[in-house]
Amino acid sequence: MKEATKSKAKGSKKKEEVKEEQSPVENTENALAPDAHEPPNGLYPLFLTSMTQTIFKIQADVDVTEENPVKLIPKVDIQSDLLARAGISDFSVIKQAILDSSLDEILVAYDPTYYYGQNYFACVTEEAVDSILHPPQPEEEKVEEKPKKERPPEWISLGSENEIDLEKVILNRDYIHVEISKKLIDFSKPCRFGDRDANDTYFEYKSFKDPGIEEIELLEINKGIQAIPELTEDSTQVDWYRPVNSSVQYEPRIFTEKDIENIINSDELINFSKSTIYTFEKAMQENDLINIFVDEFMDLGDEEMNIEHNMHVNLQEYQSFTDLQHSKNRPVICIDWHPTQMGILGVSCVKSMTFDERAATGLNVKLKDSLILIWSLFDPIHPLLLLEAPDDIMSFQFNPEYPNIIAGGCINGQVVLWDISEYQDKLKMTRKSKYNLSETLQSKEKNTETPIIKYIVVSSIEFSHKMAVTSLQWIPKHMEISSSGELLDEPCGEVNQLITGSLDGQVYFWDLRFKKEIKMLDLTWRPLLRFSISSLDNTYDYGILRINIQKQLIYESDKKKDKGKSLKFSEKTSDKNDDDDVEIDKKQLCKFFCGTEDGDLIYANWLSAETGEDKGSSSRVEHVFEGHYGPICDIKRSPFFPTIILSVGGKSFRIWKEGVSDGPLLISPLSACSLTSGEWSPTRPGVFFIGKRDGTIEIWDLIDRSNAPSSCQNISSTGVTFFTIHQYKNKNRTNRQFLASGDDEGTLHVIEIPKNLTKIKRNEKSVMKNFFEREESRLKYITERKAIRAKEKDSYDSEHTEVKADAATNGDVAQGAQGTQAQAQENQEDQQQDGNEMNDEEREALKLEEEFKEIEKNLNNDQEDLILSDEEGEQPKEHEQENNEIS
Repeated sequence: MKEATKSKAKGSKKKEEVKEEQSPVENTENALAPDAHEPPNGLYPLFLTSMTQTIFKIQADVDVTEENPVKLIPKVDIQSDLLARAGISDFSVIKQAILDSSLDEILVAYDPTYYYGQNYFACVTEEAVDSILHPPQPEEEKVEEKPKKERPPEWISLGSENEIDLEKVILNRDYIHVEISKKLIDFSKPCRFGDRDANDTYFEYKSFKDPGIEEIELLEINKGIQAIPELTEDSTQVDWYRPVNSSVQYEPRIFTEKDIENIINSDELINFSKSTIYTFEKAMQENDLINIFVDEFMDLGDEEMNIEHNMHVNLQEYQSFTDLQHSKNRPVICIDWHPTQMGILGVSCVKSMTFDERAATGLNVKLKDSLILIWSLFDPIHPLLLLEAPDDIMSFQFNPEYPNIIAGGCINGQVVLWDISEYQDKLKMTRKSKYNLSETLQSKEKNTETPIIKYIVVSSIEFSHKMAVTSLQWIPKHMEISSSGELLDEPCGEVNQLITGSLDGQVYFWDLRFKKEIKMLDLTWRPLLRFSISSLDNTYDYGILRINIQKQLIYESDKKKDKGKSLKFSEKTSDKNDDDDVEIDKKQLCKFFCGTEDGDLIYANWLSAETGEDKGSSSRVEHVFEGHYGPICDIKRSPFFPTIILSVGGKSFRIWKEGVSDGPLLISPLSACSLTSGEWSPTRPGVFFIGKRDGTIEIWDLIDRSNAPSSCQNISSTGVTFFTIHQYKNKNRTNRQFLASGDDEGTLHVIEIPKNLTKIKRNEKSVMKNFFEREESRLKYITERKAIRAKEKDSYDSEHTEVKADAATNGDVAQGAQGTQAQAQENQEDQQQDGNEMNDEEREALKLEEEFKEIEKNLNNDQEDLILSDEEGEQPKEHEQENNEIS
């Protein structure tokens, strides 16, 4: 019984071992080793299942092992297996190679290390079998004998060691012994260590002259002397002569007329002309055919990279940022890049709350949790800084000259300032390296903690805006505004002022120098200048969403920007003197654009021209442009043409020109969803980007076409709320542009703009300039034609009324002149005939009037390409605008 149980146990153990050995073979099916080698000719790697191994008795680690992996299988057995199992057979993958083989026995070897990618391999040629059975032996490396090092000869003393011994320091006193003891009670006591400042553990003893100690004379001096050639210093000075202004004029040496005649009539010149006449003719013909002075190298290297109609531009996402605690499910309302520090940008998120919910929170800052997140491109998980605010920030901006100062506008109307100068070291951190093994858990926790910075200044509630601050901009350093709104002749050259706009229709100018120190402005800061943007008849105020002022100035000399140089806008020149030029620039600087929540684009002037009793009675608005069927959410100036304005609002965008009041230069067709943001390309004059509510960004290239976007790409699953573009200049390589976009879920997407959208094309600026000028002339022509049509209509109406009056007068005279019955009958017939003629004239006049109304209607439709649906909810109709495509 014991032997039977033992045999059963052994049999069960063998079965378990077979199962364990077969399991890895089944699990590695269709798996290739990552370091598989290429098999030689005639050798084919195979994956043999456990069933095939059992049939041919080549089970892994049972019939074949790693020490004895080879087994010869008759070719007939393999062919019978192929006939029996057909495609199920594991040898079906090399069926043709087996049939073509001249061997009677096929060598099958077990490959436990998956050297050729599978667990088995088969050899169907004699060369492959020989390479497995008799592998080539590596040649033994010849051991080269190392050259014996030459030993230096024995040193022979010449007395130099005695000189060295004389320089040694010899101990001539006993050692100082110090004994340190401790009480027995203090042994084996627990130690308590704590932090201690290094300044608390030492005492400073300054050197002083003790009058009680006499001066000690120095008896020995250690001095070394080196025998070197003597050096001498010498200088010379040339004689000085008084500089004298002098000038020298040269004139060329000329031949006399007699010499010229002798040279022309000489045989040498005649023979030279005859021998080179064909070379001269060939060179002159080539000069007539081609221009030899063209610089061919200027035409090399610039590839034409237009956005073709069928070409897709890929906006590659560089990084995305979201904070689960402070930005998740909060729409991004404003983004701004750090002006000097690379890879740093700020994001402002607001809560999606109703007015009643905001009123319920009241003034509790903790419930509001209003923050600005400062992100770094090198850390997408944790923000670098958190700027705390009294309420949600609707707009903010870094100071372009002092980036440590950040200004923001709150939804409650207050203006806030932050100072992040203490955290400059944290902002300058580059890409983080991997954590070292020596770092402790405590140090890691400290690195992930994000500091929260409280604002240092908040404006006075009494003198702040009454509604949300929707737009905030710093005044450039070449402008400085006085309390009356006038520009100072000599600005301080620093950025200390900013402008804000609000939904209450007010525009405020703020100055950081209102107090001696910035921190003293807290709760006492009031605007330097304020005025309202009201309608032309002063009946109501506009709700301002965006403000855009003139920031870019072009000097007469781009290299030298002295104070004495006159300033000019864009490419406009003036024939007046320098003083007049400065005055014109001042007036132009005071004009700005505003976008309202009603869709109106306002051109206003903050410099009031009224004095005395008329002061404040008229509006500061110079012109109101209507056309956007929704709130204007963005206004941007072209970086190449400061007078070209891009306005985005509703379901369309428009391009305007400052100084042209006839209408927009370009009107886009209605989009399927609302537009949210727009931005010009900083390097290409004809390219701009449009953000949409469906999460896509449209790329418009006016060089390619102007009636539709050149490309459209989805970057977010929710709507794009705001985006801005920043360019990093690099001397070593091409400049890189990044587009920072925010969505409704609080995620910040940083996208790298491709090269074909950043590299300017040849003559692109001049082509776009001609395009805008052509559109301006088109608007001017349409306006003139409208005036001519109006005059024609007025003249036609006056002629029509005169015809009616003459007809009525003739009828009255005919009726009063009847004397007798016969004459009355004749007059009656004449009157009837005249009446018929008058009716014909009236019909013709009415027909002409209808035709004129139809012509006028068509003319208005040509001017306005978009017609909105009526109040019953019809779909909007799009009328194509005739815009010439620029090739």
